[in-house]
Amino acid sequence: VKTDKGEYSTKYLIIASGTHPRVLEVPGENQFRGRGVSYCAVCDGAFFKNKRVVVMGGDNRAAEVAVFLSGIASDTKLICHENKLCSENILVKSLGKHNVEVIEGMELEGIKGEVNVKSIVLSDKKTQNTKEIETDGVFFQLEGIPNCQIAKESGVKVNDEGYIIVDEKNRTNIKNVYAAGDVTDCAVKLVSTAVAHGAAAVLDIIEQNNQTS
Repeated sequence: VKTDKGEYSTKYLIIASGTHPRVLEVPGENQFRGRGVSYCAVCDGAFFKNKRVVVMGGDNRAAEVAVFLSGIASDTKLICHENKLCSENILVKSLGKHNVEVIEGMELEGIKGEVNVKSIVLSDKKTQNTKEIETDGVFFQLEGIPNCQIAKESGVKVNDEGYIIVDEKNRTNIKNVYAAGDVTDCAVKLVSTAVAHGAAAVLDIIEQNNQTS
């Protein structure tokens, strides 16, 4: 394995390169990046203590982030461009329990402010009517783009969306090369799922190593 810090030799490899944020490039997104626009709730959440925030996204990860921010912010909204939230039932219930307002079927048209974010503009997908919501922070939690270019160049198979294809033990099509977490083609993108993937890969490596030793 060659990296910018050196070259390493190994018998087994686990690819856990994750994803990078998908950028919408709506008006104001770049302008207010770092001044209300964020792609990392764990990194920036503390800056919004007792403030109003919105989370853009509609999957499990977005729901997790909204619940997390609800413990910090004074008001948390989860805005989904689909007509129905695409999250596990347990997370949907958790949103209600933590008083997160879910707004469905809305597209983000722009982000407004002066020095920092002051509001966002949404449009209804059905009626095309727009409305402005006051907020101090906008957290983007859209489906990420998998970081797998090097894997693809090495012959690791990916699906049409670019996610690495793995089997039930998180093995790729190349012998002794595994993948775990959000970079794989798993349906559920959760921290707990990524941990389980890593564990499955390590257990298989141990088993394979024991058989050859």
